[in-house]
Amino acid sequence: MAPRRTFGLLFLTTLLLSCGGRAPEARAGLDPDVAAPRIDDLAAWESLAARPRNHHVARTEVVKFVYDLRGETPVPYFLQSERFENHYDFVRAHLTDGWADGMAFYRDVYRTEDRPFIVGSLVRYVDADAYTFELVSGDTLAGPRILRTLERLREDTFFGDRLRFRPTSDAQIDRIAGLDALPVADDEELYGAQRYQPVQLGVAYGTLRIVRGAVPRGRLGPGDVLVTDEVPDDLPLVAALITSRFQAPLAHVAVLSSNRGTPDMALREAVDDPALASLEGRLVRIEVGAQDFQIRAATPEEARAHRGDAPVRPPFVPALDTSRADLLEQCELDFEDLDVAGAKAVNMGELCRLDASGVEVPRGFVVPFARYIEHLARHRIDARVRAFLASDARQGDPTEPLAELREAIASAPVDRALVRAVRDRIRAVAPGGRVRLRSSTNAEDLPGFSGAGLYSSAVLDADASDEAIARGVAGIWASVWNLGAFQERELYRIDHARVAMAVLVQKSVDDTVGNGVAITANPYDRQRRGVLINVQAPGASVTGARGDQIPEQWLVFTYLPAREPELLARSSLTDGRPILRRAEVLDLTRQLEAIHARFLPRFAEHSNAIDVEFLVTERERDVVMVQARPFRVSWQGR
Repeated sequence: MAPRRTFGLLFLTTLLLSCGGRAPEARAGLDPDVAAPRIDDLAAWESLAARPRNHHVARTEVVKFVYDLRGETPVPYFLQSERFENHYDFVRAHLTDGWADGMAFYRDVYRTEDRPFIVGSLVRYVDADAYTFELVSGDTLAGPRILRTLERLREDTFFGDRLRFRPTSDAQIDRIAGLDALPVADDEELYGAQRYQPVQLGVAYGTLRIVRGAVPRGRLGPGDVLVTDEVPDDLPLVAALITSRFQAPLAHVAVLSSNRGTPDMALREAVDDPALASLEGRLVRIEVGAQDFQIRAATPEEARAHRGDAPVRPPFVPALDTSRADLLEQCELDFEDLDVAGAKAVNMGELCRLDASGVEVPRGFVVPFARYIEHLARHRIDARVRAFLASDARQGDPTEPLAELREAIASAPVDRALVRAVRDRIRAVAPGGRVRLRSSTNAEDLPGFSGAGLYSSAVLDADASDEAIARGVAGIWASVWNLGAFQERELYRIDHARVAMAVLVQKSVDDTVGNGVAITANPYDRQRRGVLINVQAPGASVTGARGDQIPEQWLVFTYLPAREPELLARSSLTDGRPILRRAEVLDLTRQLEAIHARFLPRFAEHSNAIDVEFLVTERERDVVMVQARPFRVSWQGR
């Protein structure tokens, strides 16, 4: 994060560098509904500003500007920014038609010093009551010209003495290094003042429930709007979620909410908010928008009409093949083995096939579905499963019968020959180290159903005893009947009787400097293709962040010939130090594009991106992929 700097009021002593060419047209002929020459007060600002649906920070207002450098004196234009989403459209329509396409404009205006225009954005962070001057991440404007541009902007705006430059890339941070006169925005100050965070947009109806402490799964359901003091580890099936602490953008609860299509947001101190307290226990309508939210009391008739508009999900019968009982090599699996080893395992197998693109995965093997089915049959637990699924308990509160099923599976003796085979493979995969036992079912990591966080995992030493291995494997099997997993499958009308668990055993990657999640789409703007990368320091998690922990966030634009990393935020745990270097971000982006190209054709009917989890090793700085699954991004508006 760029350091804060002290500064005095600076006046423009030199003109912005001009770039030759014909003189600009007379501004007198420009319609005030198109652009203004100055911003003299808040009313003028509000007449120009857009509240973008594609900004990564909510409660922001943006005014785009153009300085025309072709004459003797730079000519400013502050654009009607709802009307002009990009500078190119304004310049072509009102200043010159000299570019055949946007890519030529980008090259001539953003990537050269001898440019005819300086273009950028003024951003108001409403909650912080702060104004920043920002360039796109790929803009190569030199540091001294950034300073002179800010000085001119200060003269042309009523908030000039409060205006600060906010770099949007590490390259810009490098260019302004040593410019002590340049006031630089403090991201911690901007984000720290932010009160509202949209995570999953949408509208929902439900009874408002305020919960402090642990979230009681059995007492909440799809008819509730849940308000919590913390970001929950385990999110019940609720109509909408409001957390009092900010969420990591790609946390498990965010992925679950996206998968379910249920609104999700954060509002600082929501559990103590008087407006929410006044609605507790009442039926409400909540709308989570890109810039703000609305919540109000609602009528039963409104709620019934809303539910009536919801599409009915078709039933889903998971694919299941029990013909292969031997342990399977992870990297020999492909998509066609889904019915044998589960989605998580076969997706890892597909990642192995991208080694030529630099994609690295941990070594591993799989205990296939057949061994889970055998375990249930050997101890007659399969009959208990069928009895439960046919009972009234399934429709009521299934907490106790599910606990009994899990106990039966976990406590029943595991086949000794299987335990010995697993023990031998563990010691071959991770001699002297550790392994992770991970769930891989035919009811997770699927298009339209991620199942993020529903099932269990475990960690074992490579020299673990047979008893510890048996407990670990049986514990993973038992998690098929976790309450959250069962409820999630009920919502999606998944045939529980066909759900089976394979166990993915992988060498543990322990020497890490970061853990991360990425999605292979730009969630803020469907028109500007990119990837979103979140990475956090050791000791904290991207998928289960606590206490307003902010991960390092990169949005890398991939629609341009040169990949452009935009730095959205530094980690709140590193005192401004980067976790990923620029070259590493670009290399990771290349790998993510390769993953996207291989996986998306398989899932394109229901998904438009891939959700990837990774680790960054400390010694070699390698990125190790540990999960890939289909993901669907929903964009609001344009």
